[in-house]
Amino acid sequence: MAGQDKRCLPSMPACNGEHGGKKARHQALVPVVKQEPRQEEEEEEEEWEEGELTSHGGSSGSAAASEALVGAAPAPAPAPPQIDVRMDMALLHCHACFLPLKPRVFKCEAGHVVCGYCRGAHGEACGRADTHCPELDAVVGATKVPCAYRDFGCDRFLVYHGAAEHKRVCPWMPCSCPQPGCAFLGPPAALLDHCSAEHSRPIIQVRYGRPWTLSLPLAQRWHVVVGQEDRSVFLVSLADLGVAATAVSLLCVRPDGAAALPSAPHFWCKLSVEHPRGDKDEMVMMASAVGSSPLSAGPPVPGQGMFLAVPHELMSGDVLAISVRIDQLQPPPPPPAASTAVAARAPAPPPPPHASARTTTRRLQ
Repeated sequence: MAGQDKRCLPSMPACNGEHGGKKARHQALVPVVKQEPRQEEEEEEEEWEEGELTSHGGSSGSAAASEALVGAAPAPAPAPPQIDVRMDMALLHCHACFLPLKPRVFKCEAGHVVCGYCRGAHGEACGRADTHCPELDAVVGATKVPCAYRDFGCDRFLVYHGAAEHKRVCPWMPCSCPQPGCAFLGPPAALLDHCSAEHSRPIIQVRYGRPWTLSLPLAQRWHVVVGQEDRSVFLVSLADLGVAATAVSLLCVRPDGAAALPSAPHFWCKLSVEHPRGDKDEMVMMASAVGSSPLSAGPPVPGQGMFLAVPHELMSGDVLAISVRIDQLQPPPPPPAASTAVAARAPAPPPPPHASARTTTRRLQ
């Protein structure tokens, strides 16, 4: 009983007094009552050890658990439900200018829905008062359509009134075939296979930074050139420039939107034609930046853009021997965040040190 008195001292500070007998009887039950909680605590400790989380470190275990709870990222809010619908396009166009509606949208007493730009002129013509419709603002601002080039890889959905602008700069815009009357549409890589298989045109491969002499039959008005380093596709076009010369131009075949990307490479070219006898005093040369086009309007038109005018006396029969050098320019570094708007209007990267935009003609007297 003395041993039992010592065990009850921490939990029962008053062990003597009037009811000493009852306390002694209660003390005898204390070890039996507290035995099960101790077993549960030991089992819990074993379970924590099996799970590689221990609480033997006191506050360190609870701190680790707190850090785990704090570091857990909150679950993202669920996206609002959306549906696909079909509707008359006229409902999303201005009654006056027939362009897609943009907020703010107005409606006159006659039921005509107009954009903010046409509001004044329509009011004078219709003679009815109009009111702003915030409900229609919400509709035209939330109505989205897939990109027109979804079949070519673009998975974006655009607000309807901004879809036309995106279409003009979409990097997934397909490229056309330079052959007149051909209905091919596809990315530049597919254009290579198409020109080789369907039109039996050889694919000329060149490396950047060195001149290559190409023998181009005059009967074929376009020729495909590929950069070996990055598989960029170029088109060399030939066209009659009057009766005394042939215009030669070079451009990169790619969508306008792809060319405008910050990571898109820029190119510089140098074209030169010498006299067939090798007399360097009789030559023409041009150096300029390489433009880009998806060829949606066909090959370049003679006299437009940069081209090299080659007199017929510098040609050998029905073949044009021309030296072509293409340099790949490194894209400019990204501008600081504070000057993004200014950098967006910056000119194209400078040409390589050895080049300049010029056309030189040397003729034998």
